[in-house]
Amino acid sequence: MLEPIDAALRDEVARFDPTLPVEEASTPPSSWYVSGAIWELERRAVLGRAWQPVASLHELVEPGAYASGCSVGEPWVVLRDDEGELRAFANACRHKGREVVRGQGRAESLVCGYHAWSYDLRGRLRSAPRMAGIRGFDREALSLPSLPVRAWGPWAWIATDPQAPALAPRVAELDAMLARTGWDRLRLHSRVSWTLACNWKVYVDNYLDGGYHVPHMHPSLDAQIDMASYRIELFEEFSVQTAAPVAAADPRTAVDPTQRIGGGAIYAWLYPNFMINRYGPCMDTNLVIPLGPDRCRVDYEFWFEEGEGEAARAFVEQSIEQAALTQREDIEICESVQRGLGSRHYDHGRYAPRVEHGEHHFHRRLAQDLRRAVGLTGADQ
Repeated sequence: MLEPIDAALRDEVARFDPTLPVEEASTPPSSWYVSGAIWELERRAVLGRAWQPVASLHELVEPGAYASGCSVGEPWVVLRDDEGELRAFANACRHKGREVVRGQGRAESLVCGYHAWSYDLRGRLRSAPRMAGIRGFDREALSLPSLPVRAWGPWAWIATDPQAPALAPRVAELDAMLARTGWDRLRLHSRVSWTLACNWKVYVDNYLDGGYHVPHMHPSLDAQIDMASYRIELFEEFSVQTAAPVAAADPRTAVDPTQRIGGGAIYAWLYPNFMINRYGPCMDTNLVIPLGPDRCRVDYEFWFEEGEGEAARAFVEQSIEQAALTQREDIEICESVQRGLGSRHYDHGRYAPRVEHGEHHFHRRLAQDLRRAVGLTGADQ
């Protein structure tokens, strides 16, 4: 349990009942989307324990290759050591706490730019200039703390909590599903980020509404996928939405769905904040980075089988623009929802049972972690 727990916070967590079926359940109260106390609880009990994809394995091939960043307030660095092993560390110098490295690159050692303390590729302190005369200086104890790191798919994943549950069992079924699509043929093309004025869960909810909003808010995407074929499948730690391409051309889009969507779209969500959109010869991913109760950042990656040649470049450009169009539409939706959640006249809603059970699944899984964190009984429900 996380201490101390305020009684009012416990009461707010308890307002969502994860035992109710989707036909009877109400959505979480708006406080879950606007409260700083709920945000802090999520930061520690949910996001701080989650595995996150932090770098492409294609960028970490050579010894000394590294990438760094910050996940929910925890700076990290992931690298390939001199024997080819993938490692991750807390990226805070043991002297004054400055990030040891920034960005990505390749180095024979990790040298802090503040006072030049340096660490080898296994995180061990190797040099601490001008520390002569200090007493009780234990170099071994001043190594960079290791973080759990695993390779899955084309990414290096880390967890900032050493007690985080193992990654492999969570993704085993999803891995088999994506392997059948030949996703090992994909190569990273580019990245882009958007910052949204909404709670991170608003973005996830929108993604998981079973295509409910697609005909109303995404005309170009609606013109590419057959909504009558839309299906949702729930698993313990993830859910999958699938849709077939439309059978005929639609004047609402210039995109050829048989080329872009191919045999069908797979929209996979991995608890709590990662999405994989696999279709045709490409893949987009969305990592939702919470920045506070009413702000988040969405990091997009674009992966393609082919990127060379005029036809391939035209397809890549068209596909990225379609993703950007959909994202701009989603930003408008999510920021408007966030404003509505702040209304004194809104508290909670109801689910559309035939389409929003993926969203309900997310809320039940989230409630499990929050209830456990505040010591409510039935946290495993």
